[in-house]
Amino acid sequence: MKTVPITLFLLALCFSFTAIAGGNDNIKTMAKIMSSLNHYPGDMEKKTLKTVADKGSAFEKVLAQSMIHLEHHAAPADKSKLQAIIDDKSASANEKDLAKIILNLNHKPTDADKAKLTAMMQ
Repeated sequence: MKTVPITLFLLALCFSFTAIAGGNDNIKTMAKIMSSLNHYPGDMEKKTLKTVADKGSAFEKVLAQSMIHLEHHAAPADKSKLQAIIDDKSASANEKDLAKIILNLNHKPTDADKAKLTAMMQ
Protein backbone atom coordinates (compact mmCIF):
# COMPACT_ATOMS: atom_id res chain seq x y z
CA MET A 1 0.00 0.00 0.00
CA LYS A 2 3.01 2.29 0.31
CA THR A 3 3.25 2.42 -3.46
CA VAL A 4 -0.06 4.30 -3.82
CA PRO A 5 1.23 7.63 -2.40
CA ILE A 6 4.46 7.31 -4.38
CA THR A 7 2.53 6.55 -7.57
CA LEU A 8 0.22 9.51 -7.01
CA PHE A 9 3.22 11.76 -6.38
CA LEU A 10 4.91 10.60 -9.57
CA LEU A 11 1.74 11.11 -11.62
CA ALA A 12 1.34 14.63 -10.24
CA LEU A 13 4.98 15.34 -11.05
CA CYS A 14 4.52 14.10 -14.63
CA PHE A 15 1.47 16.31 -15.13
CA SER A 16 3.37 19.31 -13.78
CA PHE A 17 6.24 18.80 -16.23
CA THR A 18 3.80 18.28 -19.10
CA ALA A 19 2.04 21.55 -18.29
CA ILE A 20 5.35 23.42 -18.14
CA ALA A 21 7.16 21.83 -21.06
CA GLY A 22 4.35 20.78 -23.36
CA GLY A 23 2.48 24.03 -23.47
CA ASN A 24 -1.23 24.35 -23.90
CA ASP A 25 -3.07 22.80 -26.83
CA ASN A 26 -5.73 25.54 -26.86
CA ILE A 27 -3.07 28.26 -27.04
CA LYS A 28 -1.30 26.32 -29.80
CA THR A 29 -4.58 26.02 -31.72
CA MET A 30 -5.34 29.73 -31.41
CA ALA A 31 -1.76 30.64 -32.34
CA LYS A 32 -2.00 28.52 -35.47
CA ILE A 33 -5.24 30.20 -36.50
CA MET A 34 -3.83 33.67 -35.80
CA SER A 35 -0.61 32.99 -37.70
CA SER A 36 -2.52 32.45 -40.94
CA LEU A 37 -5.23 35.03 -40.28
CA ASN A 38 -6.07 37.46 -43.04
CA HIS A 39 -8.72 39.98 -41.94
CA TYR A 40 -10.92 37.48 -40.04
CA PRO A 41 -11.16 33.75 -39.25
CA GLY A 42 -12.98 31.47 -41.71
CA ASP A 43 -15.99 29.33 -40.87
CA MET A 44 -13.94 26.23 -40.01
CA GLU A 45 -11.59 28.32 -37.85
CA LYS A 46 -14.58 29.85 -36.05
CA LYS A 47 -15.92 26.36 -35.37
CA THR A 48 -12.57 25.38 -33.84
CA LEU A 49 -12.49 28.59 -31.80
CA LYS A 50 -16.02 27.91 -30.55
CA THR A 51 -14.81 24.55 -29.24
CA VAL A 52 -11.91 26.27 -27.46
CA ALA A 53 -14.30 28.85 -25.99
CA ASP A 54 -16.64 26.12 -24.76
CA LYS A 55 -13.97 23.94 -23.16
CA GLY A 56 -11.05 26.24 -22.36
CA SER A 57 -10.06 28.20 -19.30
CA ALA A 58 -11.55 31.63 -18.56
CA PHE A 59 -8.68 33.39 -20.38
CA GLU A 60 -8.85 30.98 -23.32
CA LYS A 61 -12.59 31.60 -23.59
CA VAL A 62 -12.04 35.37 -23.86
CA LEU A 63 -9.23 34.93 -26.38
CA ALA A 64 -11.21 32.50 -28.54
CA GLN A 65 -14.36 34.62 -28.48
CA SER A 66 -12.34 37.73 -29.33
CA MET A 67 -10.86 35.89 -32.30
CA ILE A 68 -14.34 34.80 -33.44
CA HIS A 69 -15.41 38.46 -33.39
CA LEU A 70 -12.39 39.67 -35.39
CA GLU A 71 -13.11 41.64 -38.53
CA HIS A 72 -9.88 43.38 -39.52
CA HIS A 73 -9.54 44.59 -35.90
CA ALA A 74 -10.58 43.53 -32.43
CA ALA A 75 -14.24 44.23 -31.72
CA PRO A 76 -14.71 47.24 -29.42
CA ALA A 77 -16.59 45.09 -26.88
CA ASP A 78 -13.60 42.71 -26.64
CA LYS A 79 -10.86 45.32 -26.14
CA SER A 80 -11.35 45.79 -22.39
CA LYS A 81 -11.46 42.01 -21.87
CA LEU A 82 -8.20 41.57 -23.79
CA GLN A 83 -6.58 44.40 -21.80
CA ALA A 84 -7.70 42.70 -18.59
CA ILE A 85 -5.82 39.54 -19.62
CA ILE A 86 -2.72 41.61 -20.41
CA ASP A 87 -2.91 43.26 -16.97
CA ASP A 88 -3.69 40.07 -15.01
CA LYS A 89 -0.64 38.69 -13.19
CA SER A 90 -2.09 35.17 -13.25
CA ALA A 91 -2.24 35.06 -17.08
CA SER A 92 0.58 33.16 -18.76
CA ALA A 93 3.06 34.90 -21.04
CA ASN A 94 1.46 33.21 -24.07
CA GLU A 95 -2.04 34.30 -23.00
CA LYS A 96 -0.80 37.88 -22.59
CA ASP A 97 1.03 37.85 -25.93
CA LEU A 98 -1.99 36.42 -27.74
CA ALA A 99 -4.22 39.07 -26.13
CA LYS A 100 -1.78 41.81 -27.27
CA ILE A 101 -1.71 40.44 -30.81
CA ILE A 102 -5.51 40.34 -31.03
CA LEU A 103 -5.86 43.77 -29.41
CA ASN A 104 -3.40 45.40 -31.81
CA LEU A 105 -4.43 43.49 -34.94
CA ASN A 106 -4.59 45.51 -38.14
CA HIS A 107 -6.00 43.11 -40.77
CA LYS A 108 -3.34 40.47 -40.10
CA PRO A 109 -0.53 39.76 -37.62
CA THR A 110 2.77 41.57 -38.11
CA ASP A 111 6.00 39.66 -38.79
CA ALA A 112 6.95 40.13 -35.12
CA ASP A 113 3.54 38.77 -34.08
CA LYS A 114 3.99 35.78 -36.39
CA ALA A 115 7.34 35.00 -34.73
CA LYS A 116 5.63 34.98 -31.31
CA LEU A 117 2.79 32.84 -32.65
CA THR A 118 5.26 30.36 -34.14
CA ALA A 119 6.98 30.07 -30.75
CA MET A 120 3.59 29.40 -29.12
CA MET A 121 2.97 26.52 -31.51
CA GLN A 122 6.13 24.66 -30.39
